Amino acid sequence: MFAPLMTLCTVDAWPALPQDWWRAWSLAPALLLPWLALAAWSGASASRSGLPAGSARRWRMAGLALLGVALISPLCRLGATLAGAHMAQLMVLVAGCALLAAGWRAPQRLGGAALHGAAVAHGLLLWVWHLPAVYEAALVSGVVHVGMTAALALASFAFWRQVFHAEAPHRGAVLVALLLTLAHTGLLGALLTFAGTPLYAVQAAGARAWGLEPLVDQQVAGLLMWVPGGLGYMGVALGLAVRWAGRAVRRTRATGASF
Repeated sequence: MFAPLMTLCTVDAWPALPQDWWRAWSLAPALLLPWLALAAWSGASASRSGLPAGSARRWRMAGLALLGVALISPLCRLGATLAGAHMAQLMVLVAGCALLAAGWRAPQRLGGAALHGAAVAHGLLLWVWHLPAVYEAALVSGVVHVGMTAALALASFAFWRQVFHAEAPHRGAVLVALLLTLAHTGLLGALLTFAGTPLYAVQAAGARAWGLEPLVDQQVAGLLMWVPGGLGYMGVALGLAVRWAGRAVRRTRATGASF
């Protein structure tokens, strides 16, 4: 019983089926050990974050919790079984990286070029992962699975660090990057939703085990990226715009009061 827990979340490992999906945790060392190392590093000290220590630690712990849900909880094996669960897993992974980035210190290279590069890397990996050949390889090969997971996590973390710690001259570019990311991920979600045929045959058996046709499972995945995913990017953009506008108003008032 313990041995299956040590395997990665691939289609040839322990599947998350309706009768016992809640038991299908993943303790694969290739992902568990980096997560534990990150947890130890994050909990050590928040003094370098540039934020109040308590605030930084809370953001980091919340991000680590979401990464644990994505990589260790039964959602990981559900993601190997169902396309819809896979999309939910990726969204939780990206959200976890966003919260980690919010509690980390500002990057040294903070500016237009770094923001554009991070946004392109984040978006490109989301598209590449959902190419049928890459998608299947990530669910069959442990090396590809770990590589794609690590690449998306690092790119997402870099992107969100640029977003949350943007200085005033680059905040307009941040909002544009968020809206462009919303647009192209929405397009990917729409393509998955309205595709006339299943694109991911590797998960057909898993979908049918859950009483779903593979095309329906794929449509669920597309809708998750299109609607909740889009709302997430939109919510961050609106929240930051309101926050930055409030700061500008307060700064203007303080400047006016000093004269």
